[in-house]
Amino acid sequence: MSNPHDIHIAAGRLRPYLPMTPLVPLTEWGAQVYAKLEHTQPTRSFKIRGALNALLALDVGQRQRGVIAASSGNHAQALAWAARELGVSAVVMMPQTTPATKIERARQWGAEVRVAGANYDETEALARQAAQGEGRVYVSPYNDPLVVAGQGTLGLEVLQQQPDVARVVVCAGGGGLVSGVGLALKAANPQIEVIAVNAQSAPALHNHLRGTAYPEVWQTLAEALSGDIEAGSITLEIAPRVVDDIVLVSEAQIAAAMRHLYQVHGWVVEGGGAASVAAWMHGLIPADERPTVLVVSGGNVSEEVLKAL
Repeated sequence: MSNPHDIHIAAGRLRPYLPMTPLVPLTEWGAQVYAKLEHTQPTRSFKIRGALNALLALDVGQRQRGVIAASSGNHAQALAWAARELGVSAVVMMPQTTPATKIERARQWGAEVRVAGANYDETEALARQAAQGEGRVYVSPYNDPLVVAGQGTLGLEVLQQQPDVARVVVCAGGGGLVSGVGLALKAANPQIEVIAVNAQSAPALHNHLRGTAYPEVWQTLAEALSGDIEAGSITLEIAPRVVDDIVLVSEAQIAAAMRHLYQVHGWVVEGGGAASVAAWMHGLIPADERPTVLVVSGGNVSEEVLKAL
């Protein structure tokens, strides 16, 4: 199980590889609202933090066996990038709903890409089977203490860049990011509010935390957040302890946020990455004067989606 100490260890591991991402004011919403720009990472997503931390912690034997993962896109690219940096063989399995752009980029980073499964949940099951059959180390995008600790380094950066932060808004799929960030923030100051944002199309964490039964919709702008959460996932134990509230954003709200970030700031942000901004700009989070950080978590968008928007 990840803890704040593990997050500080992860920060030390990642420092030689990943620069701190920018924290910039969103002045259109006042002087106390900021965006944490994870789409500026080498693979355009926060996922590089967890994937790289997990691979750096492998022993010699595990590195020789290679790694495998299931991913709707961003974790695949992150694992491929990290594996290339460290000279590790990587296989990524991606569902048929994955945008072609994300598949191609994972291949460009050097991973073997297998498109299998009609949706993320099917792909995850197939990847775990393949890991057992091939002897590779399975690296979950969220259900892995090392991955959660790596994602938590984002929280440490926020604390360093904005010491008086009072609220951090984080997108959520499997819950790895919000769990890691929440652990880091609450260890520093339990009064910092952590708000998770689910897409209505990808409501897994909301269903688990609030007892709802909203359905998964696989065709969505927020495909990066799609998929249920594995039974027994560590994020199901961590998230209830560190998440103060969770809200849902619609497809229209996500699209509006993506357009806003492009038109006002020139940032190309994917649907899942814009979820926190969608929640803020549509009034799902109280617009008070507390210093608030919105995590912009990824920027891998297909040309087709951009044109449609």
